Amino acid sequence: MPVKVACQACHGRRVKCDREEGTACSNCRLAGRHCEPFISRRGRRRKEPLSSSQIQLPKARDQRYPQQYQYQQHQYHHQHYHQHQHSQQEPCFPSLNPSGITPYVGDASNLNYLIQQFGNPFRGTADIHPLEDRLQAAMLNRLGLSTTKELDRINTYTTERLRLEGAFEVPSQETSRALLNSYFDHSLASLPVIDRTRFLHSLENNSTSRLLLNAVYLAGTSYCSEEIISAAGFPSRYLASLTFYRRAKALYDAGYEKDAVATIQGTFLICHWWSGLLEPKDPWYWLGISVGMAQALGMHQEKSYIRMNDADRKIWRRLWWMIYAMDINLSMLLDRPPRVQGRLCNVRPLSEDDFDLSSDVETEAPGRILPEADLFAIHAVQLARIVDQFYTIKFDETSARSQDVCLEQISRWASCLPADFQNITADSSPWAMITNILYQQYRLLLHRSNPRFSHNTGQGTPTFEICTQIYHVLELIVLKDLAYSAAASIIAPVLSTLSIHIVNIHGGNPGLRMISENRARFCMNILDKLQDRFPIVASSYPIFEALLKRYSVNIASNDNTRQGNLQPSNLDKGGSVGNAAGQSTHDPQPSGDYQGEFGHFLQDGMGATFSFPLPFGNLFEDILLSSPPPED
Repeated sequence: MPVKVACQACHGRRVKCDREEGTACSNCRLAGRHCEPFISRRGRRRKEPLSSSQIQLPKARDQRYPQQYQYQQHQYHHQHYHQHQHSQQEPCFPSLNPSGITPYVGDASNLNYLIQQFGNPFRGTADIHPLEDRLQAAMLNRLGLSTTKELDRINTYTTERLRLEGAFEVPSQETSRALLNSYFDHSLASLPVIDRTRFLHSLENNSTSRLLLNAVYLAGTSYCSEEIISAAGFPSRYLASLTFYRRAKALYDAGYEKDAVATIQGTFLICHWWSGLLEPKDPWYWLGISVGMAQALGMHQEKSYIRMNDADRKIWRRLWWMIYAMDINLSMLLDRPPRVQGRLCNVRPLSEDDFDLSSDVETEAPGRILPEADLFAIHAVQLARIVDQFYTIKFDETSARSQDVCLEQISRWASCLPADFQNITADSSPWAMITNILYQQYRLLLHRSNPRFSHNTGQGTPTFEICTQIYHVLELIVLKDLAYSAAASIIAPVLSTLSIHIVNIHGGNPGLRMISENRARFCMNILDKLQDRFPIVASSYPIFEALLKRYSVNIASNDNTRQGNLQPSNLDKGGSVGNAAGQSTHDPQPSGDYQGEFGHFLQDGMGATFSFPLPFGNLFEDILLSSPPPED
């Protein structure tokens, strides 16, 4: 008698299966799919060799991670292993089409469900076009000839308009290479959202996404020298950044880019641009687009990664977690609810297994990524995940306790960091300094958002202690000539602490006022040097300057910087931001000769980290609303 074994599809659907040995079941014949028997593992468990993801990491490597994350990492590996056993029933979206791009499919979840249950509805037909092409053609085929001609005219007009706006123009080969190197040196290491080797290969083949390319150029203009800006034909850095921003924006608005992943990468990098406080399409706007498209592709779900090859899986995972970390940080800085709900995401945490760019890049290439760069990205994601669990913008007795727990958790996380990341000294690496700045920034935002702490900023308070910690790390960054390179990482901490210093100047005793005045001058000196590179700093600088003048604090400005005439030679040689005039004797600066560190900094692949925008949501509450002018 023939042995009856249910097929995989019927077993998964829990329906009756009439499959017999050598004969497909009626359900599979009706759906036109291959009928494969379900092989039960009950009673026939056998020991299999461990996969690389199940092997315990070497002890030296484990010590680089906080202990509470190692067990969680193992859980995700275990889940991924068992999901892979049933990959035949996993979704077919997202997937690469024959042209090598990932199409955007808005209702992928329902389509995946139908395909899982019934197979490809077009299987067996003569048309071999991808399913997504059929979805688009289904609508176009219903249109009349006159409508089709009008659509062709609109598409031609749109392409011509983009051409006239310069969206398809690229700088000369030499200038293009300089801008790309600026991006690789200063942004890619800490925001690993593209595969450098794949990107350069597509550039050689002239198949690079124009949206992504202009976004990369935009990021590069924030850090390159004035000579490169001039060689590109721009009279100022502002105009160069604005030009590439407008080109990338025009391509996105026109729907020209068909690769969803390139669109996510491009809109994420556009976050480098923020022209002013009144600009509605700020980093929060562009990050929202990245978040929405990433979730539509299923980047937040582990099942979306199973059908991918190893290279695509790694870049997806890095891209998703960088978007996630940016979303959490921006939410706190701008006092807004995050768009990503961590409790609804099941992608395994970012790990060093997701970074292999060093092996893909030639040793002589500038901006080569070293392990510490990977470790910083991992730390940033870990911090964001902790904060995501407890942070709230509602404040009552319960939420206040949640804030306290969050502070405890991130303090515990910091205590598990490697020793060189915990104790920041003049000999610490730039990555350790930036990690510490990020940690202290989270602490400060948590205290400032809690009514129990926000009005107590004087000496002896947690807020004052955090500002002191940030100030000393900023001193080291300045003395190591890293302020220009790490600008996007330090702008938000500088503005956050500066607001606290002004509050203390207004309400502090003479000793506290003297310390706060000197620290405020130091922060203003940093901001003054960065105005040319970050328009939002130039837009907000007069606010702080006016507030300090209100309290008779004189600020020495750099006229060359205000005119956008920073000398490229100073930047190339590591020109220091310099020390604030009248540095307080209460805050001695570390000693040591750090000339030339900037060049080594670039060789290490270290650059500006998250392009964190400014915490104005809390700033106006702290200063403009709570600091009345002094009495006459």
